[in-house]
Amino acid sequence: MSTPSTMTPSPAERTSEPEPPFTTRRADLGDLARVNALHHRCSLDTRYARYASGRRELKMSEFARLVHPAAGTSWITTLRDDRETAVAVTHLLKTRTPGVFELAVLVGDPWQGRGLGSWLTDYALHSAMVDPRCDAVVAMFGATNRRALRILRRRDVTVPTASAGVIDVTLPLPERS
Repeated sequence: MSTPSTMTPSPAERTSEPEPPFTTRRADLGDLARVNALHHRCSLDTRYARYASGRRELKMSEFARLVHPAAGTSWITTLRDDRETAVAVTHLLKTRTPGVFELAVLVGDPWQGRGLGSWLTDYALHSAMVDPRCDAVVAMFGATNRRALRILRRRDVTVPTASAGVIDVTLPLPERS
């Protein structure tokens, strides 16, 4: 799969494949309806894997906190030919621990298994690497979230033992130059 972003891939990432069907950009308050429509289209299993609950939508006050620049960064991924249809939402947000950010990714069911979650994880980790406020990235997800486990294993991340059905892991950042 080629890089699903409007950003130009580095020479090492370029392929002869056709342009990907996705575009990723910073999310803003105007994206709430797109993000909630994505939540409604996701299966209960997908929403549970992301939130450890069957959450169907976000309130404006919640979304406002997620997309506020002081909180970190949130991205929305849409179809390139249909910018109204969100296929994923990604958050890289500050935690209460200085220098530690939390990564969360929700990919809609029809687009899972295509490498999009892996690409969004890499994108967020590279963004964290260039943010001087970020020293570490953590992620929390359900122990039965097979896709998140696969993403970690592909990166040779040691997956800790689940506690109360939740895995809490620190993701290695790419090398800073």
